[in-house]
Amino acid sequence: MIGLWLLACGPKIDPGPAPALVALQPAPLVLRPVPGAPDLYLQAMIRAGSAFDPTGKEGLADLMARALVEAGAGERTSEEVDAALWPTANGFRVVVEREWVQLRLRCHQDQAALCAELFTDALVAPRFDEADVLRLRDRAVSAVTDGMLADEELLGREVLEATLYEGHPYGHPTRGRSGALEVIGVDDLAAFHRTHVVRSSVIVGLAGAVDDAIVASVSDRLLALPQTLAPELPLQQPVSVDGPRLVAVDTATPVTGLWLGTPIDLDRNDEDWPAVWLATMALGAHRSSWGRLYRTLRADRGLNYGDYAYIEPWLERGSSTWQDQGTLRSQNRFAVWIRPTSVENGPFALRLALDELGRWHDDGLSETQFEDARSFLRSTIPVLAADPGRRLTYALEARATGTPDLQEDLAARLDALTLDQVNEAVRRHISLDALTVVAVSGEAQAFVDAVTSDTPTPMSPPSPDAALAERDAAVAARPTGIDADQAWVVEAAGIFR
Repeated sequence: MIGLWLLACGPKIDPGPAPALVALQPAPLVLRPVPGAPDLYLQAMIRAGSAFDPTGKEGLADLMARALVEAGAGERTSEEVDAALWPTANGFRVVVEREWVQLRLRCHQDQAALCAELFTDALVAPRFDEADVLRLRDRAVSAVTDGMLADEELLGREVLEATLYEGHPYGHPTRGRSGALEVIGVDDLAAFHRTHVVRSSVIVGLAGAVDDAIVASVSDRLLALPQTLAPELPLQQPVSVDGPRLVAVDTATPVTGLWLGTPIDLDRNDEDWPAVWLATMALGAHRSSWGRLYRTLRADRGLNYGDYAYIEPWLERGSSTWQDQGTLRSQNRFAVWIRPTSVENGPFALRLALDELGRWHDDGLSETQFEDARSFLRSTIPVLAADPGRRLTYALEARATGTPDLQEDLAARLDALTLDQVNEAVRRHISLDALTVVAVSGEAQAFVDAVTSDTPTPMSPPSPDAALAERDAAVAARPTGIDADQAWVVEAAGIFR
């Protein structure tokens, strides 16, 4: 009796709808109408990114996503889709990251009905015409072979991801692997689409020139999505390491570029996220000149072109320097990008970057650095979503990932920060004790030998500034902490096979 009484007094936990009912519900529709807007924006987020690639068919998710808009849809071939879009002066945009695929289309309101048809055709009725799929597959193979070798900065980033997430669903490029891509066929794309592009994994948004007819048309077409539950994505924790390690990728390039990173347990729901984000931007805002790393390596010493830091995946939004949406992950990492310097100065650049990172982490931002960064970031929030389509991408991303909409939330969170909160949050969430370092270098073995040795590696030519020269002498002799048995040289050719 006592047990029954205790059971009756226990908390009542709402179990939520049964999985079968979730599968039957229509795909959610996020509406952001703007009276008088000239354009209609159509967007979808699909939880079908590259982390869902089957083992041995890495690249399937990316290939499927691109084939939605480039391999025919509905009654139209790919050529007919292009011809239909031509008068609109717009085209589809596809973003593929580890967990999410984002599909976007913008049209003038005069072509709204046509674009709604093309957009929903791509989602619910892709054709996967074989000739187009083979063309896209060949393009993907080229991207992960010759394309990767021709872009040492992208190569470094992907090797860092693969090293941090070895044996993990994030651990291969979104475009896939050569050798695996070649075995993917039309049937694989169709099966992946049936399994992953379902009501419970798709969120669709409409913004701008939205009217009742467009909403009804899109809603009706989305009912054709399969009424099945989306597959789960089990994510193990990244492999932990005891100390710093180095992967040096040997290439034919006459320079040395660096990527440094470590997993972090932090996302936008965390109360510390704005603090760590602000501090990371102050360390190295993407393609900006006001970050500490940029000033130390580029502005003061002319070592390279730029130096940046991130706590989320950063895909550039078109030709801008700002982050695109649709790239959020359940698991994040802190990363630093040291753009290429000369082979001779590569070891010094690593030591200087590590020294500046240590000062940023241990000493924190100054009051001036904190206020300057907050003021800059606060002023940019409206610029990040200057049109209805951009505002919709933030709303969709928030809805899909269960995180705050930065356009609605970030300003107040930045205003509430204090300097102490920022500096303490960095030390709480980011550890520099077990950094993974990736070097892409024309002299990879020489780089490994230099940074695992106690022999100083001074900058050449030395700085004429006496104040800088004093620090540089200490940095040149600074141990990296990387042991020789935790450093490996790998050949670039065939690295993602």
